[in-house]
Amino acid sequence: MYELIYAGGEVENLIRKRYPNAVTKDASDYIHTERFECELPNVDKEDFYPWAIREGFAETCLGFSILLNSLKFPEAKEYPHKETKEKLERWITKAKETVNEYISKNEHTNH
Repeated sequence: MYELIYAGGEVENLIRKRYPNAVTKDASDYIHTERFECELPNVDKEDFYPWAIREGFAETCLGFSILLNSLKFPEAKEYPHKETKEKLERWITKAKETVNEYISKNEHTNH
């Protein structure tokens, strides 16, 4: 999976921690001072985007933002917008489920 991410070193470090095989490259220029390319071998969007949503940086990912913004068009009930909407809803649901699992696991240790 390839992604162009408009964020700085903190997000890059998060990605490297979760995906040690990630290959990143600075893509900053005089307009976008914090941007990097990210190649994630053997990682698909179904895994990456729910995690990025949960970590709070999904909207800094160009690919995710394009999908999200495509829903602003009036024909979002028809293909391919319907498929995009379903995909985004699935990723958001997966992110929420993971957060809820984490909270449930840690409720007992924080008391």
